[in-house]
Amino acid sequence: MKPHRESEFHSIGDVKLATGLTERRIRYYETLQLVLPHRTGGNQRAYTERDIERLKLIKDLLDQGESLRHVRQRLKDLDVIARRDDGHDLERDADSYFEGKRIARGEDRRSGSFPMKDRQALLRRIMREHAYDEGDE
Repeated sequence: MKPHRESEFHSIGDVKLATGLTERRIRYYETLQLVLPHRTGGNQRAYTERDIERLKLIKDLLDQGESLRHVRQRLKDLDVIARRDDGHDLERDADSYFEGKRIARGEDRRSGSFPMKDRQALLRRIMREHAYDEGDE
């Protein structure tokens, strides 16, 4: 694979070399919507570095004996985390929640009800509940 910038895309041939998967297997994972490459104006698949890493993860999980169902759930969980921008949005949501509680109680803005260790536990719980809620859809 040639060096690239983040905005560049890779052909299916490059992806094949980088992942060790066959072109047919890569297309199969696309039909299962495990990976969704971009399309060029000529309708060719164009893969990002993230797509390549995702395909490597799929291959590793399947090589370890995981089922496609488990792989799909694992990818879905990772997508939730990625959408949350590594927890920054979640942390901001938690901050807003606690700020609203403090305002409702008429407390000083600087006083916190929850020590940092409890706050981290709360963030983990919110993440688990969010992942569970998305599984119900």
